[in-house]
Amino acid sequence: MIDHSFHTTRWSLVSQLRASGDELSYRVALGELCQRSWFPIYAYVRRAGMSAADAEDATQGFFEYLLTHELMAEARRERGRFRSFLLGCLKHFLGNEWQKRQAKRRGGHLAAVHLDALEAEERYRVEVEALSTSDEEVFDQSWAHGMLDRAMQQLRAEQRDEARFDLLAPALTGTEDRVALRLATGMTESALKVTIHRLRKRFRELLRAAVAETVESEAEVDAELTYMVACLRR
Repeated sequence: MIDHSFHTTRWSLVSQLRASGDELSYRVALGELCQRSWFPIYAYVRRAGMSAADAEDATQGFFEYLLTHELMAEARRERGRFRSFLLGCLKHFLGNEWQKRQAKRRGGHLAAVHLDALEAEERYRVEVEALSTSDEEVFDQSWAHGMLDRAMQQLRAEQRDEARFDLLAPALTGTEDRVALRLATGMTESALKVTIHRLRKRFRELLRAAVAETVESEAEVDAELTYMVACLRR
């Protein structure tokens, strides 16, 4: 029995569970990570030239492949960041497995993760289609946006007044109009300043926690955050 009382990242937990032979817990933990990262996969395969329907099939097929193959044994040193591991597995899948699966009837595979086709294509149109970066950069930028969105949704869920939070949310990225915010919220200048400071602090904490789940150790979190910021500035 593995002792999970220490601070274990979600990704390091996956590797420990694989090593322990706890197959069910391993699949659950890996599945949770996959569920949070389906859009960068979809964006990558769409950008590579697949139609929306084929990209949906390829995304589902990839996660089935990831969940049912002994890939953790192959990860070795590349396992440090789940983002890097996932992209490496995806490239292998597209180069070696996808062609074999295309001959199978659509819909016959395991629904490994929930994928809303309409949401996927709308997000691709808005977030990815106009980008001039490479396929790998599209993957990393989509990944970074996903981390930000996750932290934002968690922060929103913590608020007692979600409507007010929606007004204040632009302040998390420094794009707020404070005069307009004071008028909209009825807050004084000092109260608004304190509220924004607290929201930004909590947002950074949640973002750090989200990133920590995808790296092997706490020591890698700062480097991954720095890389994410660089991706978003491209």
